Amino acid sequence: MTQPFARSADRFIESKGLRLRVRDYGAGRPLLLVNGLGGYIEGWQALADELPGRRLIAVDHPGTGRSQVPDCLMTIPALSGLYLEVIDRLGVEAFDVMGYSFGGLIAQQLAKDHPDRVRSMVLAATVCGWGGFPADPLAALILANPLLYRSTVVHELCAPLLYRGRVGRNPRLLRSELRGWNGPRGSMLGLLFQLTAGATWSSLPWLCRLTMPTLVLGGEEDPLAPMANARLLAARIPNAELRVVDRGGHLFPIDRAKDVGPLITEFLDRHLEAATA
Repeated sequence: MTQPFARSADRFIESKGLRLRVRDYGAGRPLLLVNGLGGYIEGWQALADELPGRRLIAVDHPGTGRSQVPDCLMTIPALSGLYLEVIDRLGVEAFDVMGYSFGGLIAQQLAKDHPDRVRSMVLAATVCGWGGFPADPLAALILANPLLYRSTVVHELCAPLLYRGRVGRNPRLLRSELRGWNGPRGSMLGLLFQLTAGATWSSLPWLCRLTMPTLVLGGEEDPLAPMANARLLAARIPNAELRVVDRGGHLFPIDRAKDVGPLITEFLDRHLEAATA
């Protein structure tokens, strides 16, 4: 079977003076996929398989995967501008955006800064930054462990406490269907920059100004973005709807892709039909 998110679609684009790896695959309405902390393009494979009939665009964050490490900290607004520049280089005008975990911060910033470009938004396993509900302390401590990003063995051992949900109950999934999520994550400096950017940002003061249709997805068992954060986002964003993933951990967009993909597809298709009616 042909993989819908094939590496053959990779290219390198310069944005904000950085050489970034970009995957641009398929045809149809563009959906920008913005990954989590240290996440790289291959990690999207399981979900991409469940999002047929779309043009999927993903980027390795600066300092992650095969993208260049920045010389200094890039704030969330700076990363938002970087992503928009990539979109411009690809000749895309309006697009949908899905932000997962750390990527949800960038998606929210994109929606605030460029409401004329972002048609609809999906926020999965993410938070509003300052003013939100904190992560489980042990999971947060594990997330800051450098070995997590260097050793696939450590990653698998930490999965029950770090992610919970399906992969927490069966960490061996990281060797099989989720192996795209279990490789080296890039430079430690790049990861430190991402951690710092997320820790110094908040969307809470302006969430009420985001008017595009928004789907908020929360995992019932998520230790890093507890369910209360999804409820907060859905309550503050005017045109948001909330869906709870039963027994979902932090990796539910990936380890529950067969359940989550249809939710995203239905939401995007419904709002496309409403916009063109």
